[in-house]
Amino acid sequence: MRAERHHRLSLALLAIFLASGLWLEAMIGLRAAGWVDDPLRREFLRLGHAHGGLLALVNLAIAWSIGQLGTPEVWAAKIRVAGLVGALLVGAGFMAGGLTHGPTDPGPPILVVPAGALLTLAAVIATAMVRPTDRAPGS
Repeated sequence: MRAERHHRLSLALLAIFLASGLWLEAMIGLRAAGWVDDPLRREFLRLGHAHGGLLALVNLAIAWSIGQLGTPEVWAAKIRVAGLVGALLVGAGFMAGGLTHGPTDPGPPILVVPAGALLTLAAVIATAMVRPTDRAPGS
């Protein structure tokens, strides 16, 4: 994945999660049945919007840092994918878990949230640690 595409996808994720927050606030403001009267759903939709938006910003920082630090492209491509997939899994996992929840617990999609968090953490750590002279993984 190229740097330009990473920037564009990070901005797209940010727009999606910001729009979902606006939509959620509109539903709360309008007291839309099904959204306001279900505290678990409301909480997990808020968590998804907030985490997704924040991790989209983290991806913008990763995209910028990769360029500034001279990360080799073979590493950069893997880091970009891990960061974007991680942000998407965390944000969407929270939201889908809230939409499909049982009486007291979030739905099964919540199970992807830890995987997404680990992917994002790995992307941030790799961005910080990989040097311009490092060889490709597995070589």
